[in-house]
Amino acid sequence: MLGAAGTVPEAAAQGAEGAVVLTLDECLRAAGESNADIRGAALDLRAAELQREEAFAEYFPRVSATGFGFYSLNPLLDIGIKDILGDNELSNNLQDLITTAGAEFGIPPRYTAMQHGYLLGVVAMQPLYAGGRIVNGNRLAELGVKAAGLSADMQKRKTLQGIEQAWWQAASLEDKKVTLERVISIMEELKSSVDAAVGAGLAAETDALQLELRSSETRAALRQVESGQKLIKMSILNSAGIEYSLLRSLSDEDRPYIDDISLDFSSDEPLSPEHYRKDEQEIVSSLAERQLLDLQVDANRLQKKMALGEALPQVAVGVAAGYSDFLGRGRADALAVATISIPLSDWGKTSKKVQRLQTQVQKAEEQRDYLDRQLSLKVASLWVELEARYDALLNSEESLDIATRLFEVARQNYAAGLIGISDLLTAEASYRQAASERADALIAYRNAVKAYQEPVVSLTS
Repeated sequence: MLGAAGTVPEAAAQGAEGAVVLTLDECLRAAGESNADIRGAALDLRAAELQREEAFAEYFPRVSATGFGFYSLNPLLDIGIKDILGDNELSNNLQDLITTAGAEFGIPPRYTAMQHGYLLGVVAMQPLYAGGRIVNGNRLAELGVKAAGLSADMQKRKTLQGIEQAWWQAASLEDKKVTLERVISIMEELKSSVDAAVGAGLAAETDALQLELRSSETRAALRQVESGQKLIKMSILNSAGIEYSLLRSLSDEDRPYIDDISLDFSSDEPLSPEHYRKDEQEIVSSLAERQLLDLQVDANRLQKKMALGEALPQVAVGVAAGYSDFLGRGRADALAVATISIPLSDWGKTSKKVQRLQTQVQKAEEQRDYLDRQLSLKVASLWVELEARYDALLNSEESLDIATRLFEVARQNYAAGLIGISDLLTAEASYRQAASERADALIAYRNAVKAYQEPVVSLTS
C-alpha cells in the first residue's frame, strides 16, 4: 500500500534512527501514483472521456429559454381618427364628437397601446438527421478515449522503464563501490607490509609511494561513485514522486533526509535470452503504438465522413411555447415546428474538402503500413541486442574470474618476493577494470531484457 502522493511509501522498511529502505517495486508503485508525466497522461484520458460525454449530449434536444421586456417613454401605438381617415371635414366632425363624448363618458380621443410589455418563451429542438455528423462525432470521441488510454499506458511504460534503468544504474554503482572498498581494504593491508619491507631495506621507497598513489586514486574513485549514487538516487526519488530533504535539520517522517534513504538492490540474476523469447508479430500486435496506428486511420476516415455530412440535408423537429403581454391582456400559446436545411451552394467546396481528407486517409494507411514494418524491425533489433548483451555479460564474467585469480596470484607472489609492487598494482588495475566492466555488462543486459519485454517505440522515428 502506498502513502499519499509525494510521501514515502508506507511499505518501505524502516531502519534504525529513521532510516528508510526502498525496493524497486515500491518506487514503481509510487511513480504510478505520483509521477507528473503519468498523472498528466491520466488527466488527458479524463479530458477525452469528458469530450466523449460532450459529444453524446448532441443526441438530446436543445432547449433554450427567452425573456424579453420593454418600457417606452411614449406608447408605441398612438392613433386617432385623423390618422385613419385623414384631415377632412368628416374626420374633423368625428373627432369633435369623440372629444365631446369622451369627456362625458371617459373615453380618450386617441387610442394608445404598447407602452410596456414582456415576452417569455421556451424552445426545444430535436435533431433527427445531421448528415451523420452526430453519430460520427461520437465515434470519433470514442476513438479519442481509446487513443488517450493507449497514450497513458505508453507514458506509464516509458516512465517506469526509465526509473528501472536508473535503478539498475545505481545497482551497478553499488557493485563498483563494493569492489573499490575491497581494493582499499587490501591496499591498507599491503601498506603495513610494504612499510615494514622498506624499513628493513627489502623494498624501495618507490614501492610505498606507488602504493600510496594508487590508494589515493582508488579513494577518489570511491568518492566519485558515491556522488554518482546520490545523484541517481535523487533522480529515482524525483521520478517516483517521493519527497526527501537535502538537509537533516529540515527532514521529518514524510520527508526523510536523503542519506537516510537507501535502495535495496537484492534481486534474482537475469536468465538467458531464450527464457524471454517471444514471437515478434505477437509482440508487435500487443504494442500500444501499433494500436494507435489503427486508431489514426479510423479517425481520418471518420473525419472524412463528417466533412461529407456537411453537404447532406439536416432535419430537426421541435416545440415552442410562450406567454406574452403587450396590450394589457396576457396570452399563452404553443406550436410545433419542423426544419429542413439543404446546402445548395457548398457542394463544390465540400467535395474538395472530402477529397483532401481522403488523401489524409491514404497517408495514414501508408504510414501505418510503414511504421508497422518499422515496429517489426525494432522488435527484431531488440532481440539481437539482447543476445549481444548476454554474450558481453558472459565474456565480462569470464574476464572477471581470470582477473580475480590473477590478482590473488599476484598478491601471493608479491608476499613471496617473486614480483614487485608495479606488477601487483597492474594486476589490481586489471581486476578493478574487469569488475567494473562486469557491473556495466550486467546492467546493460537487464535493460536489454526490459526493452525487449516492454518495447518503447517512438512513432515519429
